[in-house]
Amino acid sequence: MWLGRWIVGMLALIVPVGVALGESVDGLKEMQAEIQWLAWSDQAFERAQREDKLILLDLMTVWCHACHVMEETTYADPAVIRLITERFVPIRVDSDQRPDIDLRYRSGGWPTTSILLPTGEVLFEANALQPAELLDVLQELDRVYREHRDELHQHAAEIWAQAQTNRASTAIRDGAIEPSVILQSMMIMSRLFDPIYGGFRDKPKFFEPEAITLAFLLAHDRQDPDMLRMAVLTLDQQQKLVDPVWGGFYRYAEERDWTKPHYEKILAIQAANLWNYLEAYQATKSIRYKTVAEGILSYVFRFLADRERGGFYASQDSDVRIRGPKPRVIQGDDYFALDDRQRRAIGIPSVDRTIYVGWNGQMAKSLFYAFHVLDDDEAKTVALRTLDHVYDHGYRPNRGMVHALFGEHAQEMSFLSDQVWFADALLAAYLATDEGRYLTRAERLVTDLVSRFEDREVGGFYDHGGTVEGRGLLRIPEKPLRLNLQAVLLFCDLYYVTEQAQYRDLADRTLRFVLGDSRPHPVAYTALATHRFLHYPVHIVVVGDRLHPMTTRLFRAAHRVYFPGKIVQLLDPERESLEVGRVSFPRLESPRAYVCTDRVCSPPLSQPQELHKAVHEVASLASSPALPELKP
Repeated sequence: MWLGRWIVGMLALIVPVGVALGESVDGLKEMQAEIQWLAWSDQAFERAQREDKLILLDLMTVWCHACHVMEETTYADPAVIRLITERFVPIRVDSDQRPDIDLRYRSGGWPTTSILLPTGEVLFEANALQPAELLDVLQELDRVYREHRDELHQHAAEIWAQAQTNRASTAIRDGAIEPSVILQSMMIMSRLFDPIYGGFRDKPKFFEPEAITLAFLLAHDRQDPDMLRMAVLTLDQQQKLVDPVWGGFYRYAEERDWTKPHYEKILAIQAANLWNYLEAYQATKSIRYKTVAEGILSYVFRFLADRERGGFYASQDSDVRIRGPKPRVIQGDDYFALDDRQRRAIGIPSVDRTIYVGWNGQMAKSLFYAFHVLDDDEAKTVALRTLDHVYDHGYRPNRGMVHALFGEHAQEMSFLSDQVWFADALLAAYLATDEGRYLTRAERLVTDLVSRFEDREVGGFYDHGGTVEGRGLLRIPEKPLRLNLQAVLLFCDLYYVTEQAQYRDLADRTLRFVLGDSRPHPVAYTALATHRFLHYPVHIVVVGDRLHPMTTRLFRAAHRVYFPGKIVQLLDPERESLEVGRVSFPRLESPRAYVCTDRVCSPPLSQPQELHKAVHEVASLASSPALPELKP
């Protein structure tokens, strides 16, 4: 039995697509030693239609163990090579390079093996297939297409028409944005929580960093011990996925108790876990969470940092492939059980040296958090160097950030994820340094984001900026809910920092789009965005010469006070205005700190030890209507 599912008959247009690695080749020889994979391109689709052949889409990633196995077995089988060469147009796509294709074509995981009509609609999809299984699939689908070509194309046309009708009927949600959204998310999280091993599913176990962030937030806001237990139990249990030798986290676990790891290491996973463990250290003062965070930093700086140019590489494989006269593969189960000396004697798992803009933004923001929580000046230095390098080489005026940098070259495509995460990191850089150029860059990027990605008619942001080939399911406009919610968080923070109403309005209409969307909402992300929208954060403003020792002490102490969602801002009287919204701070002879909410500010504080008490006293006076005006 095939390990996939038919889309024939109903042609449910799944909304995920892939990315291309090879170059287009027009003439295929009768016999070949290997499959001649094509890039996702107009030329590949034109060839499929000209030759009236189905498309085999291999959606993979460079770090994917199962993808490597399928490449070395199924796609190396002579009968498979012959059949694909003669009757199909093979396209290979790297999901990391093309998140738009991944969104529309991936089913379950990697690899996703799909058979498409020549116009790109899905007929069949599966994950990894053995040679005999793939041969059966290919032969049967080729027969079905030859016998039912007209019906399949007609049904595809009908579904496209229905998709357009559905889009035209979508509308932005009316009415108030209610805090009940947050309570509903709490109840769902409590129901899904694994009380023995942590996490929010049975198996497999994946990291869910937004759920941890929300649990800490609600534990603090509501003094809820159950929410705190959710966060710390999960963080304790998932440490089974930490590399005990080099630090850093593996990708996920097959079993409920976080065992049987998949050993790939992904930059975005390191960034998210770094943030979670730093917050756990702040919230609990437990040194074990600090140790994990420091292990992540050590791993990332050692293996994923581009020390020469700046920026962070994308991922590291789980296996080691030894070349030479007797090539062999050492699996992750065996390799990662070794000590440092043994590993280095064998060799290092391959690193994908692509610098993805969004993932670099995530890591940079987490590095600023490490700077604040651990007093780690190197983390701040590396984060700033990363942002400068990626912005200098990846920003395109009026178009935003490119998706990826390959050495000195860039992938000239624009995706929503890169704009949102990188702008978020630029705002964090401004708050960490008081360097106005980072705020200017963040606001410039948001201007480009709104101009190129927003759906002005029904709200929300599309996943790409119109720079990709509109073939296959790429013709379906997609507005990913998670990224739209991350954009809400960005817009809220920009409003709280600048008090510019345009950001409040952006947050409002984007959140209304998400809440009005009929798709299942990401539980934790929806609650985080709604909470940020409805609750004005505690705002600590340090006023003083940035070179003055007391300014530095007050600034660092403000960051060490644990209060989820707080904003700390430095204002230097010699460099900038002392106004935040309608509040004007006095120019004094020596540095002072002020703790503010939407209703009140504390008296000027001259000593770092005064901040903790002041934050909690002033926070008790805060109100929580949606994005209120800051008043003196």
